[in-house]
Amino acid sequence: MSTATPTSAPNKKQIRLALTNAGLTKVDNDVLSKCVALASTLHLTPETMAEVWEAYSLNKQNLTELTMHQFEAYRNELIKVSQVTPATEGITNSTTGAAMVTANNFQNQLKRDSSSNMVTPPTAKRHQSGSTGKDASSSSSVDQVAIQGGSPTVGAAIKKSTIPLPKYEERTNVGQVVVAYPSNRTDDKDDRNTKAGPRCVISSSNQDVGRYNVTKPYRHMFTTMEDRASALEQLLVERKEAIMKYHGLSAESNTLGSTIETDEDDVDGVFAPLDEVNVARQEKITCIGRICNEAHEGKLNPTSVVIEGSSKTCGGARINVDLSHMQTTHKIPFSLFPGQVVALEGMNGTGRNLTAHRILEGAPPPSKTTPVRQLRQIYYDSNKQDGSPLKVMTACGPFTTSQSLDYQPFIDLMHVILEDAPDVVILTGPFVDVRQPKIQSGNVSIVVEEDEGDDAPVSASEVAVSFENLFALKVAGLIEEALITTSDESYDDENNKGFPTQFVLVPALEDATANWVYPQPPLQDRLPDGAQFLDIPGAESLEVGSLGLQRLEQVVGKGGTSAHRVHCFSNPCTFQINELVFGVMATDVLFHISLEETNANLLPGSRLRHIAQSLVQQQSYYPLFPPNKSVNLDLKQSEGWKMPCRPDVLIVPSRLSPFCSSILDSTVVLNPGHLTKGSTGGTYATMEIRPMDRYILDNATDEVELPHNVQDRIQVEVKRV
Repeated sequence: MSTATPTSAPNKKQIRLALTNAGLTKVDNDVLSKCVALASTLHLTPETMAEVWEAYSLNKQNLTELTMHQFEAYRNELIKVSQVTPATEGITNSTTGAAMVTANNFQNQLKRDSSSNMVTPPTAKRHQSGSTGKDASSSSSVDQVAIQGGSPTVGAAIKKSTIPLPKYEERTNVGQVVVAYPSNRTDDKDDRNTKAGPRCVISSSNQDVGRYNVTKPYRHMFTTMEDRASALEQLLVERKEAIMKYHGLSAESNTLGSTIETDEDDVDGVFAPLDEVNVARQEKITCIGRICNEAHEGKLNPTSVVIEGSSKTCGGARINVDLSHMQTTHKIPFSLFPGQVVALEGMNGTGRNLTAHRILEGAPPPSKTTPVRQLRQIYYDSNKQDGSPLKVMTACGPFTTSQSLDYQPFIDLMHVILEDAPDVVILTGPFVDVRQPKIQSGNVSIVVEEDEGDDAPVSASEVAVSFENLFALKVAGLIEEALITTSDESYDDENNKGFPTQFVLVPALEDATANWVYPQPPLQDRLPDGAQFLDIPGAESLEVGSLGLQRLEQVVGKGGTSAHRVHCFSNPCTFQINELVFGVMATDVLFHISLEETNANLLPGSRLRHIAQSLVQQQSYYPLFPPNKSVNLDLKQSEGWKMPCRPDVLIVPSRLSPFCSSILDSTVVLNPGHLTKGSTGGTYATMEIRPMDRYILDNATDEVELPHNVQDRIQVEVKRV
């Protein structure tokens, strides 16, 4: 995605061609004229407009016509994409920009009838602003990571719009559904049982599911060139073996185990025998290797594709790939990006150039199955779901706007959580965003209000806090207060239904309180024994080393239950909610791949879905290599981004338009969007997953393993906060 300069505004022909390539078959001339004017105003390139149309079309069930009736919604999507908040935005008044905190309990903050903007963590500590010198210097190093390690490609891709978006307080259409899956969904009544406490089990202990999750910090920035080469070779060999096994390929004649379009010369899907990429043959061969960019920089295009073989079997040889046969002669759909491991069938008469005829874009990992006995217990036991749907909510940071650190969007989200009482809330970072102007400047402060007595006026003072303090007060504090409030025996809200909610926290590379390396360890306190106070004159009350996570472990539910309610996982991670497998990552892999990939002959509106599908086919949460410049990839820890099994639900937050779709006939992929976008509000997603039909379970034996088929049982809505 890129922007146009004012001197190179696109014309009608360029925009029509780009939209046609994106799957648009018909566009009104009047609409096309408006597109030209909009591209000039927002400084958008035809490629950007095409990408936005693809996402919009996908969310609208693959539209192929752009009429005046649809243009207004399409225009709004273009405005969103063109909007970016400048990092150098001036710092607002310290009192209005700082977060408002009081030493009293902030239970009322989580109530709908509260009109105050003050957030009151239960354990707020007051300390002097002069004790944050160390934090300010650490913020400087964060700036270095955010700017030097950031993504110039991404930064250059989106230019500030001349049409400002409304501020968060001025937003409209709160709660509006912007994406729904499936389109013929039904509105079922929430008839979940009212028992207190969790109704589901969240776990990553199953070796078939969570064996690749990073569980603790590791030593990074010590990866040698030998380690990197070895890791890349190992990834290539593993994916090559997976493709051979899944599709039945070998050095002899092959029979294809999966359905694929074939050339008219091919019979019954038979693929040519395997051979190395640099071996000259006068007959068709099949090569398996890694896609690379011959130019080493810039976006991959059909003329710059090369395929790299294994260093063990062919010395890591690279040869050019001619895609014209697939692209124009037989119209075979494909999508390629650097780092992708594929099988290509074609002619390689010289050993230096492969004319590709067909392609296999990878091999998905196996799906999880569950015994019928266990499914009956999960779905229909009175202590579990009791025949009602499982409700999951997910939101991706930033959780506060670019103008303040009051975390008002997160507070509003907590209102929704308290009202709807979902079974699980999955929150992905950034929680303390290094790109937020106040965080970048090191001006991290809050306003503390203290009530000194019944007759004394409430006093307020501004104090500086560390990034850890900010997370503990604004994120962990709100979650803790929600759990404490709803676990109180006196708390009786008929809409709450016992508040069974559990929380899953996943960090992001932009988190100031997390390690800035991928794969990313889970959030945890820096000091194993929790917070400590500095023994420094003037800073005796400054709490350091804690994110407030230990306090969350000590929350006791109704009836004295003390179940584990907050789960911290790595980025990326794979875990189970009951029998369902969830795959979650906070890194914007969809956008990163979309910047680098080349494709042809894809179905209209299927590009984003195809990119998401490639994650599963590559058995990797981040198959792109070289990575985007914003991702500090540690190849020595490459197992940390492997996909151990096929997820039932794949959550991939992205700056691209929110969407939800089924891929590979088994996985539901969801982009919930971001909770905030600059100074305005964004989106979050809710999921309801119905139990399997009781009749099916009652007519199957206990030992039978059934696939989950979540795509037939799930309802998803992406809503505005």
